[in-house]
Amino acid sequence: MEIASNRNAPGRFGLVFQHGEQEVHGIKLQPADFAEPDAKSLHYVNRALIAGALPAYLEKQHRGVMLPCAYYKTKTTGKVEAGIAFFVGPDAASKSTSRKNLYDDQIGDGATSMVFDMAGAIATASKECKLPLMTVIGMDLRPRLAIGALTMHFLIEGPHVLVIKYPLNEADPVWKFVVRAGFSTLPYAPMIPAALPGVLPSNIPRM
Repeated sequence: MEIASNRNAPGRFGLVFQHGEQEVHGIKLQPADFAEPDAKSLHYVNRALIAGALPAYLEKQHRGVMLPCAYYKTKTTGKVEAGIAFFVGPDAASKSTSRKNLYDDQIGDGATSMVFDMAGAIATASKECKLPLMTVIGMDLRPRLAIGALTMHFLIEGPHVLVIKYPLNEADPVWKFVVRAGFSTLPYAPMIPAALPGVLPSNIPRM
């Protein structure tokens, strides 16, 4: 993944998901569609689970980049798909020798292990935080814009966790799950999804 600076907003960054017509792809954990009130509740739970999953994921000691997001997509039926998506800058050293590497060909060596370890960390957080875990009906590779609106709280790079949420709301209930996970302070680098003109560089994961 690329990070672009914004000369009109010093200190705020763009996380680049698109060059021209080419998009970065992510793995989405798709639940069933819900009516909007239930989808909003699920969206909040998914954000909390991502926060609670950080320690278990870090224990796996991946060196690549992981962006776990809650996403929200309103359908033409009026119902909403509120799931979790992972965007990965893979670490080749994470390539598994014991499981089928489902996503490595499309995203890069090590991506599959990073994705499944984050999914497992979210399942662990569900038990530890006593939060319901959504039933996943699909786990698919999709272009970023096809996934829906992203809520990005954290970017993980190797052993480091950055808070990237912009704008930052200190009253967001998600932060109590960050504290519960054992973090007292985290560095802040505000980021928003960005697109750039031109061709996507060959070292950026895409299908």
